[in-house]
Amino acid sequence: MDHEQLDYRRVSPRLIPLRQINNAIGFGFFFLALLVPIVIVNAVNSTFFSMNSAAYLLYVLPVAVLVWGIVLACIIPRQVRAMGYLEQQDDLLLRRGILFRNQVAVPYGRIQYVDIRQGPLQRAFGVTQIVITTAGGGTASTFEGLVMPEAERLRDELTQRGYARLAELGQS
Repeated sequence: MDHEQLDYRRVSPRLIPLRQINNAIGFGFFFLALLVPIVIVNAVNSTFFSMNSAAYLLYVLPVAVLVWGIVLACIIPRQVRAMGYLEQQDDLLLRRGILFRNQVAVPYGRIQYVDIRQGPLQRAFGVTQIVITTAGGGTASTFEGLVMPEAERLRDELTQRGYARLAELGQS
């Protein structure tokens, strides 16, 4: 069956502003860190925006970081809309990504435990992060953007299906 045609459940749109804030904080600190050498060079030279070969890079890097941050801010809504999950009979499908798509199938019989995580910003926006740890190396699949009631329902459902698969294996 073509995975593009499946009816994935979408994550909460509340994830968009949360990611926008995280993006602004991350790029903001990086941008400010790149501005410090400019301030120091200009304080020493006392000629603002002097464009010699070394100083040129001091001005280009913060502008490049700022542009990249703005581009990423424009992409975030589409990234969040591309995220989804689908509970199938034998496994849970997790999908994310626009250009670089990532689809993960987590078999219920391999699930060891399901963890719900929620930091302060996630709590403020009412979203969670689910971490599914599987047997055989303890690989974890992380998925974010679910509201708490849905995350709790999914955790309980995955745990129940995992136990059911384990019981089926024990009877074989």
